[in-house]
Amino acid sequence: MINKWKFIYSTPDIEKEFINTPRKICIAAHSTPYFDGIILYQALKYFGEDNPQAYVRGYCPYFPKWCIPISNVGGFIKNEILSLKTRQNFCRILFPSGGTIKWKTGFYVLAKELDAKIIILGIDYNARSVVVDSIISPLDTFEETKKISLTQLRKYSPGPFCFILRVLCNYGCEAHNYNKSSLYFYRCLCIFIGFYIFYIYSSTRDCQ
Repeated sequence: MINKWKFIYSTPDIEKEFINTPRKICIAAHSTPYFDGIILYQALKYFGEDNPQAYVRGYCPYFPKWCIPISNVGGFIKNEILSLKTRQNFCRILFPSGGTIKWKTGFYVLAKELDAKIIILGIDYNARSVVVDSIISPLDTFEETKKISLTQLRKYSPGPFCFILRVLCNYGCEAHNYNKSSLYFYRCLCIFIGFYIFYIYSSTRDCQ
């Protein structure tokens, strides 16, 4: 399935800058659990990165070696800064939302403290492509950096189950800016259908 995806640069200038950027904090919108990380890892390997590593929430013994579990204990970002500050080259993948919709500041703090560039990667499920869209330095504030990043990422189509996950689990990323009224309507509809199925099932059992 991954072999059918295209990995491309938005412009030749972006390609040159990407190749000549030694410290990379790569960000993307999150819409499909696990597969987003796998596809970005494969894309970055294709783009010539020797050791791209992705930050992931939780811990699982079956995570690939290129995954770095984010500790629930405080100080994770501080420890990463200490670990990376003497490294000349690194490539880290980070989903700013972590699947919880609102973006967190981790990618901004890492880039700012490590003098790294933020690589904005667009995952387009309709076109089946990963695009190195833009390369920026962290701006004066997190909100300014976030605004520019979101503008770029909203050009790309999310995974096919993104809306369903947002309705059922409130999972996703604020880059995919769905209408709140629609989300609430479908969420209430799902709850109603669930209660209706439970009622029918209970009635059937009582009749047996």
